[in-house]
Amino acid sequence: MSDRPTIAARRWLFTLEAPNDTPDDAGGVSRVYASVATIRARLKDVAVAPSFRNDQQGQNVTHEIAFRSREGMTAEMRFRLAARVFQIVGLQAIDDKGLFTKALCEEVKP
Repeated sequence: MSDRPTIAARRWLFTLEAPNDTPDDAGGVSRVYASVATIRARLKDVAVAPSFRNDQQGQNVTHEIAFRSREGMTAEMRFRLAARVFQIVGLQAIDDKGLFTKALCEEVKP
């Protein structure tokens, strides 16, 4: 059975946002996100155990967002659904033709 999202399942309208880093006066950077595209996608809750690296908690996958593939997507981008923010942890092709992609995401507090 294919994991490709049906048209009916792609009922959520997400805003895809890309990071825009600008230098600040303290020698660091200030990160803001800019809207790149509006994407219709499927949202699915998933339960993945927390990961730990070097005694620090890593990113947790809390949701899958499946959508029609688009070029240029990276794990630094994020999805926004109204006030909810989903940071991309990883991207996976769903089908052999590369028509659909699944983003493994962690919902974060804005």
